[in-house]
Amino acid sequence: MSWKYLVPNGFTALSLVVGLASVTQSAAGLYESAAWLILLGVILDKLDGAAARMLGASSEFGAEMDSFADFVVFGTAPAALAFFSLTGGIVEPGEGFIGGACAVYTLAVAIRLARFNVTDPEGGSIFFLGIPTTACGGLFAAGWLAANAQGVLSTAESAFPVILITLGLMMVSNLRIPKFSLRWSKPVNAFLVVNLVIAFVFIPLRMYPEYLFFQSSLYLVVGTTWATLRGGRILADEAESLTDPGVAESK
Repeated sequence: MSWKYLVPNGFTALSLVVGLASVTQSAAGLYESAAWLILLGVILDKLDGAAARMLGASSEFGAEMDSFADFVVFGTAPAALAFFSLTGGIVEPGEGFIGGACAVYTLAVAIRLARFNVTDPEGGSIFFLGIPTTACGGLFAAGWLAANAQGVLSTAESAFPVILITLGLMMVSNLRIPKFSLRWSKPVNAFLVVNLVIAFVFIPLRMYPEYLFFQSSLYLVVGTTWATLRGGRILADEAESLTDPGVAESK
């Protein structure tokens, strides 16, 4: 294997280790640290994909490794954060719903990753089909940290099981959400780049989780709304450009 494959696969391996560390932090009761490690996994997930594209080092092995890492970081770790922070590791009578919600979320992550690996949905170069595991895991971790920072965690915790189930259903749904890409207008491109830089600064420094939660929520709400309203037209235009050489050349 060429050395260039070591770079993206190294980021992936580090992401998997970070996910395992997050689980151990949750089990030890260090929930804030566990949540920040999940967000660090978001950065590493972006870096391994960017490195693979820049170096021309995409591979089937790397794709499989990436799925394993995503399952740990964005499937197991958020479920562990919710489970241990809500139960302390012991499910008391009447708390079965919490364990069930964590199981539903984790199973949804596995299904989402498996479907992503074996299918090539229409418009796959533009949209994700189903909300990505990275977005869901990052949203939950940022939400936990934001609630903790604002002193409302004890109130927000009662909604965590429902939130986990909702995120799980969104991952395996047919909802579309646009992929990050500098293909839109200049103001939108500038907004994306600025917010990406902010995330890459705030997460390692463990700063302003409220803004990170706002970022994640904005992407989810605006992205799914835009894809619902405009996605059909965009997919039709893409199909037309592929079947009509004249249209393809004009674009």
